[in-house]
Amino acid sequence: MNKYKLLILICFFLITITLPKVTASVNSMDLLGKVIILDSGHGGVDAGATGNQIIEKDLNLILTRKLEKELVSRGATVYLTREDDKDLSTTTINRKRSDLYNRAKYINKISPNMYITNSSWRGLQVFYTTKNEENKLIAETITNHLKESISNVREIKKDNTYYMYKHITSPGVLIEAGFISNPNDSYLLRNKEYQDKLISSISDSIEIYFQKK
Repeated sequence: MNKYKLLILICFFLITITLPKVTASVNSMDLLGKVIILDSGHGGVDAGATGNQIIEKDLNLILTRKLEKELVSRGATVYLTREDDKDLSTTTINRKRSDLYNRAKYINKISPNMYITNSSWRGLQVFYTTKNEENKLIAETITNHLKESISNVREIKKDNTYYMYKHITSPGVLIEAGFISNPNDSYLLRNKEYQDKLISSISDSIEIYFQKK
């Protein structure tokens, strides 16, 4: 009887090692523990640029919401500076400056691992300031990865003139998604497949940046 039991065990073992391996497909959680703030430019009375069937404040929020969903699916904790059509101004005098100051104040209060500001009026380009030494690396990482899947990507640009970014201590960048006034860019920015490709590429590049850390 013991011989039969041993034979059965040997057969079971041989069958097991010859079976194809099956792996479960799960969502990537590479951003687990990372806190990211997404700042959707403009809002409320500040519509931003308009043209070719696009209002910048609306497009910014659409892209921000898509990016939020993608980053959360990868494990990140995501905060938004605005979740609907409004700005962050607390005064009607110097409203724009108040809005920008309160965005910076909110980001500093959360103190995220990264912030991303989304805007749409100067072509697909990433801007950074020297306020934080990590900003240039973030800009380079995002830009280099975008170039692998999107053709109209410009080189990164340093710009220390922005009022808002002078007050933010956390690392981050401004991503300009495209020229609203350009018919080709406008067509792409209204295309869901292009939006999804852009969001996926940005999310991948954020993962790549943190993998380098």
